[in-house]
Amino acid sequence: MKSSAKFWLGIFTFLPLVLILLILGFFFTVFLDNIVMLEHSHNEFPIHFFQSLSWFIGMIILTALISLAIKIYYIVHTNNLETNDTNKKIMWTLLLIFFGTVASIVYYFVEIIPLKESN
Repeated sequence: MKSSAKFWLGIFTFLPLVLILLILGFFFTVFLDNIVMLEHSHNEFPIHFFQSLSWFIGMIILTALISLAIKIYYIVHTNNLETNDTNKKIMWTLLLIFFGTVASIVYYFVEIIPLKESN
C-alpha cells in the first residue's frame, strides 16, 4: 500500500472521532441554546430550532456513513490479506463489528501502518 493511501486512510479512520467531538460541541453550544429559546417563546416556534436540528441530524448521518464505510473497508481488507490466518480474520472482523471506531483506529496502527509499500 502506498504511503499516500495510508495517509488518506488514516484521515478517514480518525474522522468519525473528530466528527463525534464536533457533534458534542455543536449540541452543547447551538442546539441547547435553541431549546432554551424554544422554552421562552410561548406561542412562536423558532425557525432556528429546525435549522440547528437539521444540521445536527446531518452531522450524525455523515459520521455514521463514514464510520460504516471504514468498518466495511477494514473487514474486507483483513479478509483479503493472505498473511492472516482464519483465527486472525475472525478476531478482527468481530472486533470491528462490535467495537467500531476504536477497533478501526487500533486496526489502522496494528495492520495498515506496518504494511510494505507496493504499487
